[in-house]
Amino acid sequence: MKFDKLKPFLYRILFVLLSSAIMVFFSEKTFWYIQGYAIVVLVLYYAVPVAACMWVIDFFQVQRLSGVVLVGGLFGFLVEGILTSIVYEGGFLDPVMPAYFVGWHGILSLVFGWYLIRKWLVEGNWKRLGIASTLFGLFWGIWSLGYRLPESIQEFEAYVQAGERWLPGAWPVLDFAFFTLVFTGMLMVGHWLLGRNTWQPKFPLNNWEKGLLASVMVFLYTFQVFPFVPLGFLKLAALVSLVIIPLSIQKKRQENFCILESLDGQIRFSQTIPLLAIPVTASLVYGLAAVFPLPEDLLRLIFQSIYVIQALVGGGFFIWAWVDSFNKHGASN
Repeated sequence: MKFDKLKPFLYRILFVLLSSAIMVFFSEKTFWYIQGYAIVVLVLYYAVPVAACMWVIDFFQVQRLSGVVLVGGLFGFLVEGILTSIVYEGGFLDPVMPAYFVGWHGILSLVFGWYLIRKWLVEGNWKRLGIASTLFGLFWGIWSLGYRLPESIQEFEAYVQAGERWLPGAWPVLDFAFFTLVFTGMLMVGHWLLGRNTWQPKFPLNNWEKGLLASVMVFLYTFQVFPFVPLGFLKLAALVSLVIIPLSIQKKRQENFCILESLDGQIRFSQTIPLLAIPVTASLVYGLAAVFPLPEDLLRLIFQSIYVIQALVGGGFFIWAWVDSFNKHGASN
């Protein structure tokens, strides 16, 4: 009897941890292969903002793509505003860092990695899954080349000397290929397990669960952010309000339904096979660059351009989501 009462809570935890692992793949492992294979602590840390975002999706009955983009923005703000203090580096009125993290954590991790891939898996849309995986693998391979730059190697070797277990610089191609395969495998297993009666079509939280989640976020903020940016919570509150306001408007203008219900469904592991295009393409790019190295100036330009593009994409999608929220017949999922 006691287990039956605890079962929904345990399933919600498993749902959050699997979703967190998927988002860690896109937010961390593809951007920071020099981290090596550390994963458990990252998943546990990310589980906090992931749980908050799942509850927000359920509470506001998010069903439009624009709503998913807004929640993606919230995810980015919480990751970089509670787990780290980076979102505050540009000052209170700086729009660049928030836009960049909407593009990184929001669009790439939550919208693409968690939402769209799940949607295409449930629909059995192999074509879109394969094309998107190939394009993402191309991005991963190109981004990873930036860690071959002398200034990048120097920067991360300083972290190694400070005690971090970084592996900076260029890796042997086979080592990089194995790394991409291992974590793409984690992505595939994560989505497969979510399709094995683990997906939560609803994500309500009891009062004590909401209190626990809020307490953990306050605890993390207190030790991760407050010592460095004491007034950072003012900017975080402003950013969160930029998400809550349009979501509240959307909730008033739509039916009582949310994407968690539409994404519910069984998934066979064979359906995740198109995701293998990710490590294949990334490793091919990485290997070709080892044989035909790009000029440093060009590589540096590409690396810097990706930052700019992500900020523009994040800011553009966030503005579109705001506009769509005022459209009564806005785009659905």
